Amino acid sequence: MSVKQQIIYYLTQLPGWRTRRKIVIIESDDWGSIRMPSKKVYKKLLDDGFHVDRCPFSMYDSLERSEDLSALFDVLLSVRDKNGNSAVITANSVVANPDFERIGNSGFAEYYYEEVTNTFKKYKGCEDSFKLLKQGMESKVWHPQFHGREHLNTIRWMKALQQKDEVTILSFNQQHFGLSDKVTSKLKVRYMDAFGNVGKDSLKEEGRIIEEGTRLFEELYGYKSKSFIAPCYTWRKEVESILANNGLKYLQGLAFQQVPVREEPLRFKSCYHYMGEKNRFGQYYIVRNAFFEPYKGGLVDYVGECLNRINIAFQCHKPAMISSHRVNFIGTLDERHRDKNLGLLKELLKKIVQKWPDVEFLTSDQLGDLIASKL
Repeated sequence: MSVKQQIIYYLTQLPGWRTRRKIVIIESDDWGSIRMPSKKVYKKLLDDGFHVDRCPFSMYDSLERSEDLSALFDVLLSVRDKNGNSAVITANSVVANPDFERIGNSGFAEYYYEEVTNTFKKYKGCEDSFKLLKQGMESKVWHPQFHGREHLNTIRWMKALQQKDEVTILSFNQQHFGLSDKVTSKLKVRYMDAFGNVGKDSLKEEGRIIEEGTRLFEELYGYKSKSFIAPCYTWRKEVESILANNGLKYLQGLAFQQVPVREEPLRFKSCYHYMGEKNRFGQYYIVRNAFFEPYKGGLVDYVGECLNRINIAFQCHKPAMISSHRVNFIGTLDERHRDKNLGLLKELLKKIVQKWPDVEFLTSDQLGDLIASKL
């Protein structure tokens, strides 16, 4: 990080809620979602002209297998904070995926979804994943929070299928929806931003999706999620009242929210948020300020960069909010990728507890409760 970048970063840390406690939170997105179904599908898409080798999420991200989870949990259990607690991941999770068979049988007339527990049963190595997730919760290294019903803009995706968009149907036929402009220049829209819509009609549908999603979340995990992070950090302000009505008190995200303002072509505007900012619905924004994303590759010291950002956060009396997506820790498509990144995560966690012996590992909703109690 250059001197100029450091100054800018310090300035963005100044507003908002502060604490002298050394709090570290690891927020990890995308759990439960299908991205790349298998090596076979990856090769098929590559043969069909999709440049899946240009997108890290297509190259490495897939539904979590039990062996991926077990390896990750071992790393989290390898360290303890000043209170004797292991490192814990706030696992931002979706609760459903498209039911490709029923959608196809309807001739793309209707959208259907399946609960994530049914998705796990369909994928090799994932049959026991939900059982492992529950064990992680019992061990207090795994704390699910709501990331949406699906990690998919079902409105936009179904419209493309109904219009017989060639690339979308080719992808659908492989039970895949994770297209991006890195994969194909023929893609006309985005699909991963589940709440990236503009029209009033779509707001009603987004409301139904949130209501169903939060209900399913509670059924799956036995408690209501208090926090939410929108896929792709993209949502409009009107969604916040719906989230509030469904018990979501804390809004995770980056310093800049992407607000959709136009559908065709897609246009967004940025909206700045700071730690502990409160909106008119009584919700608090929780802003990420550190990043551990080695899936991006390159000659980057991901451990050193993350430690530097944690240090700046603590100097500014802020909690360290580490962003680390699922794609870093999945071995379905490349086990070496997973193992390398787990080694880096273990190194990061060891250095955190060594450098800051008074560190505390918390979850996002625990931090939200702390902020709400102090304001």
